[in-house]
Amino acid sequence: MKKIITLLFMSFLLGQTSLEKSPSFIPGEEYRYDLFVDLIKIGPDLIKLGSATLSIKNIEIINGQEAYHLNFSVKTSKIGDALYKIRDTVDVWVDTESLQLIKQVKKLRERNIRRESTTTIQGNKATTNGKEYTIPENIFDPYALIMILKNENILEKESKKFTTLDGGKVREIEIQNIGMKTIRTPAGKFKAYTYKPLHNGKSALKNKGDMQISYGTINGRTAPIKISLKLSNGVIVLKLKKSKDIIN
Repeated sequence: MKKIITLLFMSFLLGQTSLEKSPSFIPGEEYRYDLFVDLIKIGPDLIKLGSATLSIKNIEIINGQEAYHLNFSVKTSKIGDALYKIRDTVDVWVDTESLQLIKQVKKLRERNIRRESTTTIQGNKATTNGKEYTIPENIFDPYALIMILKNENILEKESKKFTTLDGGKVREIEIQNIGMKTIRTPAGKFKAYTYKPLHNGKSALKNKGDMQISYGTINGRTAPIKISLKLSNGVIVLKLKKSKDIIN
């Protein structure tokens, strides 16, 4: 009986270690946002036009590797649909040790444009919608960076470069910490620092897919409280409405 209890205890410890490989990704973590759109130059955040969810699912085995599964979805309301209809879903799997990209599935609808892509990685080879190509080392997913960056500790006015793969496109991006400011969201008021992409040494949302992310503290944990995402014709702004650590 003592041996059985010892084995069960060790199994429990190993299980706990497996789930705690990275403080960036906690299975069960979920964030819900109100969505605002700045598309017609009348100013952002005037009216709620939809919602978004960012969540971490259970650890899965993808291509023989343990992977965190991240889901990011954005949906406009009926009012938002009239202005700029969005139905975006992105599923990402990253290695539990390196946090590098293993698989990405994107299903996007913005206005009347629909795009879908599936990307998988094996070694230095990636395949997107059946097309194989060579990729550099240390490649990350831009959506997974929302979670990865919260533990990067980039100092104010300093920056760090990442190589990303998104829908078959490899790109090097430079992320700068632009400092602390007070940000109000439906979940409350936060003292938050913001990471923003750099272009030609200047901080700006310029390219489609660029994200500006502000991080505050909730229940002692760093969380993405505001996300600004550049689209073809403007910017969507997500402000935190609710968060939870464990999905029952």
